[in-house]
Amino acid sequence: MLRTSPLAGLRLPYARSQRLLPPTPDELRQILAVAPKHIQRLVWLGYCTGARPGPSELFRLAWSDVSESAGAALMPCAAKRPGGADYRKIPLRSDLLAQLRAWRAEDEGCEWVINYHGRQVRNLGAAWRTALKRAGITRRITVYGLRHAFATESIRAGGDIRSVATIMDHADPSMLLKVYQHILESQMKAAVEAPEALAA
Repeated sequence: MLRTSPLAGLRLPYARSQRLLPPTPDELRQILAVAPKHIQRLVWLGYCTGARPGPSELFRLAWSDVSESAGAALMPCAAKRPGGADYRKIPLRSDLLAQLRAWRAEDEGCEWVINYHGRQVRNLGAAWRTALKRAGITRRITVYGLRHAFATESIRAGGDIRSVATIMDHADPSMLLKVYQHILESQMKAAVEAPEALAA
C-alpha cells in the first residue's frame, strides 16, 4: 500500500574487500612440520606449482600425470574459459621432484597424488584449519593463499611474469599484477634503493 519504497535512495557504504597476505615460506615450513600427509602434499604442490587448490585442479592430479623423468606434470586445468586446454605442462622443481619420488613409493596402487588413506580428497577445510592451529599460526590464511604465495614469491625472485601467468593458467598476465602478486616490504625497500644515490 506504500506509494514509494522507504528504501528508495538508500546507499550502503561500499565494503572494501579484505586482501589477505599469502603465507610466507616460514609459515609454510611451520605448517609442514605439524600437518598430516595430505596437507603436506597440498602445501608442497600449491606453493611449488601455483595450481588451483581444490577439486578443479590439484585434487584431480593423478600419478599418471606426473613424469619424474621429464621433470614435469600435466596439471588438469579448471574449466574457466571456452576453448581452454584440459591440461597444462608445469615444470617441477628439484626439491618437489624428490618429494614426489618419496610419495609415489608410499602410494603404491593409489591413483591420486593428494589422497587421504588412498582415497581422493574432496575437501580439506577442517584439516587445513587444524594444521594452522597446530603450527601456532593465528592470522587468517586460506588454502587458496598457496596460489597467491607462488605468484608473489616467483615474481619477487625475478620470475618472468608471462611464464608465471602461463604456469598458473592465466591468459592475461595483468591478472597476476592486479590480483595475485602481493607487494612485500622487502620489494618496496629494494625499489627505493634502486635509483642511483645522490650523495657523492
